[in-house]
Amino acid sequence: MGTLKVDNIQTESGSAIITNGAIPESTLRSSNVGMILLNTTDITTNTATVTFDSSLITDNYSKYILEYEGLKPVTDSVAFRSRYSTDNGGSFLTGTFNYGYHYTALGSASTGGSGNTKSNYAVNDYPAGNNANHQYAGTFHINGMRDSGSYLTIRHEWIQENSTDNTYVSQEGWVLENASVINFIEYSFASGNIADGTFKFYGLV
Repeated sequence: MGTLKVDNIQTESGSAIITNGAIPESTLRSSNVGMILLNTTDITTNTATVTFDSSLITDNYSKYILEYEGLKPVTDSVAFRSRYSTDNGGSFLTGTFNYGYHYTALGSASTGGSGNTKSNYAVNDYPAGNNANHQYAGTFHINGMRDSGSYLTIRHEWIQENSTDNTYVSQEGWVLENASVINFIEYSFASGNIADGTFKFYGLV
């Protein structure tokens, strides 16, 4: 049996189904397929920030997810953080993030949780280590960015080796009581650069 190979398929009315070998994002959205990959950023050399801008963060999606793996800081014992902008990175929202977490130390019975507040950045209480072969991996769920009637909420699940060589699994969250419409996110470590990491940014239909 032969194989049919095509780069472009259209409906009879001329609407694109496949263009240059790929299904257009608009077609995927209208099909309600759920999670759509919008961007992949692969860091292989020292980089200060990873950003996702107004070309990705639009009213097409009400919720966004960031999956990352292989994340490592250049500097030992630094916390990963994010901040948010309404003008595509020209300025950033300021204020208090209400923060809480729960953790378990892998390989032991140590577990617990707490909460506090953070200023201007959604930053956690777990500085990351930079030992070889120990990576940071996790998922951010980001809600409320495009809704002027909702506060920004962020949920994060991750596995990380900290600066004292202990490995944790944790769930944490932040709320910024600001209902501004956001179109830009910046991720960074609290000091020093990002040494490595792969980031996949998704929109949810």
